[in-house]
Amino acid sequence: MKGLAPVDVIVLAGGEGRRMGGRDKGLVAFRSLPMVGFAVQLAKPYARRLIISCNRHLPEYADLADQVVMDELAGFQGPLAGILSGLHVCHTELVLVLPCDTPLLQTELIERLLLAAQAKPDAITVLSEGDKLHPLHAVIPRRLTVDLSNWLAGGQRAVQRWMRSHPMQLIDIVDMADQLCNLNTEQALRVAEKSPLNN
Repeated sequence: MKGLAPVDVIVLAGGEGRRMGGRDKGLVAFRSLPMVGFAVQLAKPYARRLIISCNRHLPEYADLADQVVMDELAGFQGPLAGILSGLHVCHTELVLVLPCDTPLLQTELIERLLLAAQAKPDAITVLSEGDKLHPLHAVIPRRLTVDLSNWLAGGQRAVQRWMRSHPMQLIDIVDMADQLCNLNTEQALRVAEKSPLNN
């Protein structure tokens, strides 16, 4: 979309996949692609560089990204740890963050998120359904890297609590919330496989 400056993109694929029986969710097949492939394809038109934050199967992820990073904190410390590792190698002032397990997400929501973020670059911009945040669909100012590092060093892990400690703007997408369906269980995956193709 014209008017959108390229941003570095972090795709989060570093979870344990406990609700998926320990499988690496990003590499689980969905409609003939690994799930992470949908986030990669979606983000590429807007990406200066695409970084995948993962903790397993690095060679497989490296084939899809400009760079892969691992959590600097051991033991699967949650998505903020993955975001921090990604931020450390980013260079653009704003950084788009996406999870690997919402393959129904479409271009319109990415553009709404980026347009709002670039209009208000000092805030963390997050997709939401009213007051319900989808904090892993966000644009984060890179200047918050040190703050996030200090937050994690202090033993904090809660994504929303960290985000709410900074200026935020919420992008209400209640009319398109079905695009944010997390396919993090085998059942959710099977149901989504049978739904109409949106992408």
